[in-house]
Amino acid sequence: MAEVHPSFVDAAAGTDVSFVARRLFGNVRLHFTEGREAASRLVSVRLGLCRLTRLEAEAHVVDGENVLAGGNRPDMVKLIIQTRGWSQLSQGDRQLAVGPKALVIYDPAYSYRLDNPMPVEVLMLQLPRDLLPRAIAGRLRQPLAAPLVPGGLPRVLVSMMETAAGEMERLDAAGRESLGRAMAELMRTIMTEKGLAAGIGEPLPPLALLSDRIKDYVGQNVRRPDLDAADIARKMGCSVRYVYRAFEAEGTTPADYIWSRRLAVAAEALRTRIQRPGSIADIAFEFGFSSSAHFSRLFRQRYDRTPSQWRQAAE
Repeated sequence: MAEVHPSFVDAAAGTDVSFVARRLFGNVRLHFTEGREAASRLVSVRLGLCRLTRLEAEAHVVDGENVLAGGNRPDMVKLIIQTRGWSQLSQGDRQLAVGPKALVIYDPAYSYRLDNPMPVEVLMLQLPRDLLPRAIAGRLRQPLAAPLVPGGLPRVLVSMMETAAGEMERLDAAGRESLGRAMAELMRTIMTEKGLAAGIGEPLPPLALLSDRIKDYVGQNVRRPDLDAADIARKMGCSVRYVYRAFEAEGTTPADYIWSRRLAVAAEALRTRIQRPGSIADIAFEFGFSSSAHFSRLFRQRYDRTPSQWRQAAE
């Protein structure tokens, strides 16, 4: 059964999402991977001067190369925060990671590309370009990032966006108008020169968000002998190549990182568990090593001593 929404809400699902996105955001093109457009969902509402949109979608690319085509010129800058997944925004000669650690601000009137290699949930806030200080608006030929640090105004704005997204269909006209004014004023404060000096605009390391998620996943699954780059890619919803790229900046590979984590937790187990016959072999198999010899060889390469010597040193 089709979802029912109030008349002031724009909503779409599946193949209709691309059509509604072009009407709301300009002449953008959404390209979905392997026909996954059917799983996408968009809900948007006008909040006075602003527009708040929530999008849930599978892997896709947003092509903003010809946003101005057809006279459909967007008059708003856009703020985006992803509550699930990560993406990479390219505009001008800058690339920014988009994820839960920062609010990313950009002007879609300038050509851009947004790569979403995995399923995402994103909140988007649009507000009129002329509400920003002129000096700041002039810097938006490239995207800026406002880190979500404790006590920072960007985090307050994101909290407002998240709350409003959950209540947008129940707000009356006065509530929508008031909320839009509050968001616009908060954004004006964030986008002052003082705010920029405090860190807005610093690029986030590409793929850093994916790397953090992978490391968390490896830590939770380090005992699994079948843990590898392919398994990680399936879990993250991206390609194996993206998994490898996430570790290139650190000069390592997924396999090396996995074995390093296994050795670290095995070393801790050797120090803390009660000794008994066969316990070293048990630890080796518990943490995914194919044999005691395999475990001992890698352990010695890492710690310059055997597992037995390591355990004795802890006594």
